[in-house]
Formats: sequence, C-alpha cells, structure tokens
Amino acid sequence: MATMGTHPIRYRTVWTPFDAEMREAMLRPTPGPVYYDGPEGDAFEREMAAYLGTGYGVAVSSGTAALFVAMVALGIGPGDEVISPANGYLTVAECTIHSGAQPVYCDVDDATANMDIQTVEPLVTPRTKAIVVIHTYGHPVDMDPIMDLARRRGIPVIEDVAHALGGEYKGRKLGAIGDIGFVSFARKCVTVAGQGGMAFTANRERATRMRQLRRHGWNREDAYRSHVAMVGFNFTLSESHAAVGRVSLSRLDRHNAIRAEHARRYTAGLARRAVPVRPFTVMPWAKHGWLHYVVRAPRRDELIQFMKARGVECAIHYKQPVYRQPAYIARTGEDPGPRPVTDRLATEIVTLPSHPDMGDGVEYVMDQMAEFYAGADAGRG
Repeated sequence: MATMGTHPIRYRTVWTPFDAEMREAMLRPTPGPVYYDGPEGDAFEREMAAYLGTGYGVAVSSGTAALFVAMVALGIGPGDEVISPANGYLTVAECTIHSGAQPVYCDVDDATANMDIQTVEPLVTPRTKAIVVIHTYGHPVDMDPIMDLARRRGIPVIEDVAHALGGEYKGRKLGAIGDIGFVSFARKCVTVAGQGGMAFTANRERATRMRQLRRHGWNREDAYRSHVAMVGFNFTLSESHAAVGRVSLSRLDRHNAIRAEHARRYTAGLARRAVPVRPFTVMPWAKHGWLHYVVRAPRRDELIQFMKARGVECAIHYKQPVYRQPAYIARTGEDPGPRPVTDRLATEIVTLPSHPDMGDGVEYVMDQMAEFYAGADAGRG
C-alpha cells in the first residue's frame, strides 16, 4: 500500500461550531443577576417542546442528568430492571446502577444497529420498570411494537434522542413518542457550547417532579426556598448555555438537511468507488437524524490509522460495549454474557466525518478510503 507523510487533521467526526451569533447569545446573560434557571432556560424549554410537539421541556446540566432525573421521577429504584440496547453509550447503565436498579442489555438488529421488539420482549420480566430506547446513530427504532408491548405491561418508555434530534418515526418527532424523552447538547445536533441536556414529556406531573429534582427539590415559586418537596440534585443549566442552545436549535433542520445530503453522497459515492464497506439500512418509515454516518468496514483499525495520516479523523461508536466493562460487571455482580450482533458490530463499525461544514470534504474522505482498499487489494495480490 502506498504511504505518505502524516497530514494535519482537516475533517473531524466531532463538530463544535461557535460563531459570532452564538458568542453574542452566550454573553447576553453575563451581566446577571440570573445565571441559571431563568428566562433563557425557560425560553429554550418552550422552544424545544414546541419543536417536538410535546408539552414540557426540562433543561439540565447534561444528557446524563436528564436521564437520571427521568428515572428518579419514574420511581426507578432497588429491585427494578431497566432494558436498554447493548451497543449504547454507558449513560443508561450508569444511571440505572446509580438509581439502585439492574441494567438489562438487549442485543440489536443487524440491519439497523437498533433494538427492536424481537430483542426486547424476551427480556421483559415482572421487575422491568423501564425500557430505554436509543435511536442509534440517528436512525429511529421501530417504536410501535415496543410501545404496544410497554402499554400492555404497564412499562414506561424513555427515548434517548442524543443521536437523532429532528428525526422522525412515521411522521412523529423522536423524543415525543415515549413517556419521557431526553437529549444531550454536548457536541450533538443541537449544541450549547459545553455540557447540557433536556428531558421532554407530555405529563405535567412528571415535568414538575423533574424540575424540582434538578434544583435541590425546591419549588421554583417558593422564593425563600423554605419548603423542599423532595431530596434533589444540582443539575441546573446555565443561562449562557441555554442562550447558545436556542441559536443552535433555530438551525437544526437546516443542519440536519445538510447531514442527510452528506449521507446520500457517502452511500452513493462509496458504492460507485467500489469501496467494500456496508452502510446500515434506512427503513422506509424512518426520517434519519444523521448525527453519525456509520459503516461496517473490513480492516477497520488499519483504515482508521490510514485515514488519520491523510488528515481525516474517524471514530468508533462504540468500540467497547458497556456490558463488557469490568467495572460495570463488578458493580452489578452479573456478567450478562454475549450479545452476538453487538459483539460483531463492535469490531466492524467506523464513523466517518459528516458534519455540516464538510462541504466537498466528503469526496476527499471517499477518495482516501478508495485508495486504502485499492492498496490493500494490491498488497494481497
């Protein structure tokens, strides 16, 4: 295979925009006197809830905090089980364990990398207190069968839309289909130029409970904080971050359209170049959120190193499944055993840079991939 010197990284999988409009928004609350739990956060919650078509948004300090207050609001605790996909980020297992419950990891569908009714239903027991649906890479989970199962068994469904904000399932916005949705704003489709998150629900009582939990259990209307409704946390989102989030939200649909066009170019261009990678299937009922463009690649680790030398950052979401982590096995006292599809995907997946500022960089990435595999074939010959 031909080699050349290492280039500076030109194209990254992580995108962190911060322009003049965002800077102006971030500075707007700095004179005070309100730095959190104020008008910018209120407006951000209203605008996000209106965008999703759900009743309430609850802004917090991270996506993890959003999930945790959702679990506490649902009463998840010791003796309960929470089902989530085995190939997800560690957040779900982390929050489940901290709530005192037991994580249960379902395998995923080979075509979409998502959980589905076939992988979820066999794991439901009388102890199942929630199903956390993750719309992996931005592709919607097939929600109707899971929601039907959950309604029959009286199990709340929590939607993780960190990869999929703006995506839709059969015309319905992701994050507004389950009982509670949540999202991270840390380098995601909507960014706050730092850490942040939000939970969504149509249930007023749950929204009130999550708002109390995020700020020490206080009722906001109690100016003197003389009454604590419950033992809570300090999970507030700053006014500056909320202000940046409002700007980013206003651009979400435009940016998602660009990501979708990049995905179309990647899928067609990689096939045209005969690059031997396999994209995941996009179902006809899905409007993909496209936070990540992920393919299954032979010689994955060699490809990543080659691309890095050509100035292209590739990533793996996620290389080590959380249920394989020794710390989690030790904490729960249970090794769940193999999840065959998840285990196989973890050795094959690679995320290509596909953010809205890529431009013709998409063509450059594909050209370098074609060169890698042409060299690999020549080397074998």
